Amino acid sequence: MSNTTNTTRAGTENRFLAVAMTSFNSMRTITTAVKSLEGLADRVFVVDSGSTDGTVQACRDLGCEVIHRDWTGYADQKRFGLELADGYEWVMILDSDEAVEPELAESIRSLRDRDMDQVDGLEINRRIVFQGQRLKYMFQPEWRLRIVRPGKARIEGRIHEQVIVEGRVGRLDGDLLHDSWVDVADMLQRGIDYSREAALAGSRGGHAWNLVVSPPSTFIKQYLLKRGLLDGRTGLLLSGCMAAGTLIKHLTLMQHRRDGRGKGRG
Repeated sequence: MSNTTNTTRAGTENRFLAVAMTSFNSMRTITTAVKSLEGLADRVFVVDSGSTDGTVQACRDLGCEVIHRDWTGYADQKRFGLELADGYEWVMILDSDEAVEPELAESIRSLRDRDMDQVDGLEINRRIVFQGQRLKYMFQPEWRLRIVRPGKARIEGRIHEQVIVEGRVGRLDGDLLHDSWVDVADMLQRGIDYSREAALAGSRGGHAWNLVVSPPSTFIKQYLLKRGLLDGRTGLLLSGCMAAGTLIKHLTLMQHRRDGRGKGRG
């Protein structure tokens, strides 16, 4: 695919749907992500924070407009991407490890022929893919507000950013596939990275009781209540990783509190 954008017969750009995607050293997944948008987006904006692995050139080769922006946080990067889509009827907010599966692509494509004047946002179900296995039960359903009217949406939060829209929100059929982690080591490293961000943001936690209670509570929640056990060994593995991530988070918060580098509320 040489270009992901659509144009009118006169050669001028349509302004129905733009995609705002964030990236950093995303070669493992970003080609799949961009190719899944073929025939859907009028323009794909990629906000890159300094990739050195070929991500930038790969995106340009696929017809994306790549804009460099120094990293200032997850929410800040997405806010910038949202601003780039000003003037489009809709903007779809994506990460570089998320891909549109065919049923969802058809749902998005149908928006051009539907009366959506009373709708300002659309939720999409995100489904985890881990080492090629698409999880059927764990984290399901995971509705995420990802398609919004640019002028009626905002992004809040610093660590786990949240898209908020003032107005009516609908839902689309089909899944957004989230291929986030390479393996267990990658998942745990992401937990460390998030923990550092959480500590700097003054997140709650980091007390002795958190170390004792929170990790097993997380495991029980993910493996039993969130039905991870129904996804077999992969569900067990990911539930264990999430419990370990909770432990890492509270250890990091405790370290920052002890060293006086973070306030660590409550």
